[in-house]
Amino acid sequence: MVYNYVFLIINQGLSRHSEIEDINRERMSAITIFSMSINYMREHLMAALQKQVPDIEQSDVMFVITVPAIWSDASKQYMREAAVKVRHGLIMIICLL
Repeated sequence: MVYNYVFLIINQGLSRHSEIEDINRERMSAITIFSMSINYMREHLMAALQKQVPDIEQSDVMFVITVPAIWSDASKQYMREAAVKVRHGLIMIICLL
């Protein structure tokens, strides 16, 4: 389990090669963790939508990811790269303010 990883992107300026250590001291690529988190939110949203609208397709949904304006340009770019890894044909807008 990784804790408070958004804090890391803001305060430590993660790079494409950064790794994050979990509470069990296992290391994993930070960008992979961010991508997995975004993908989990996408899957969770689609499951909730399909309960309400059973015939909805992923192509019917536009995903928008927003990033706080106070983040540095490097942090915003990092989040963009994590989101791009998830796309797999999704309609996705990444708002970098």
